[in-house]
Amino acid sequence: MFFIMLIIMAAVGFVVQYLLGLLQIKNFTKNYTQLREKGRVAIGRRPAIIKAGTLVLLQLNNKNVIEDARYMQGVTVFSKFKPLKGLEGMKLRKLGESDLKSYNKLLAKAILDAQNTFHIIQSGGEIAQIPSPMMKAVRKVNGMFKKERGLKHGLHR
Repeated sequence: MFFIMLIIMAAVGFVVQYLLGLLQIKNFTKNYTQLREKGRVAIGRRPAIIKAGTLVLLQLNNKNVIEDARYMQGVTVFSKFKPLKGLEGMKLRKLGESDLKSYNKLLAKAILDAQNTFHIIQSGGEIAQIPSPMMKAVRKVNGMFKKERGLKHGLHR
């Protein structure tokens, strides 16, 4: 009986998280669409599990000057986009770490990721998918097992 209740609680939790995730995606779509109507949008991301995940939307004019900026930062699915002040009028390509000192570290990294992503797209390249924090952990564990197995069989890199 305990296991059935545990499975039901896990299923309910999964459904609730899924529905709240859909609301968060709807919030992203609304903000992205609003910015996209005004011009091009550069997107920067900094996924995390324990720390706050961060997503940045930078709306650019035809001279690659930032006209509007928004960010979403948080650990839960209740995070929503907020205005990001202080970047308006700056050229995206010329942004450096010194320009981002007033922002927290995760937000600054997401802004620099938007800059890098925009540069890759402008050059005709494709964006590599950032592995999720969970996938990074899985890869790390797999790497440990591969090393251990290699040592047992006398294989060295």
